[in-house]
Amino acid sequence: MLCNKITVIVNDLKKTHADKVKFTTIKVSAPGSKEAIKEAKLTNHGIVCKDVKGKIITTVDGHNYKKDKVVAAMNKLLKAK
Repeated sequence: MLCNKITVIVNDLKKTHADKVKFTTIKVSAPGSKEAIKEAKLTNHGIVCKDVKGKIITTVDGHNYKKDKVVAAMNKLLKAK
């Protein structure tokens, strides 16, 4: 679940890493988001990185990140593959 300010960063990463990582942007208001936020143990919204089986590899709570944290989360996901 990404807020609007971070969507730009994620869209840029899609351009260079879409062949390795599937990026999905889901609005907090989307059906199922509240349950996904609770499952990921996020306080409000953020980034949830899952492996191909759906296991959560890492999360980043909303408003606690900039591009460096987004890249770090993506790199952790890539190492888990």
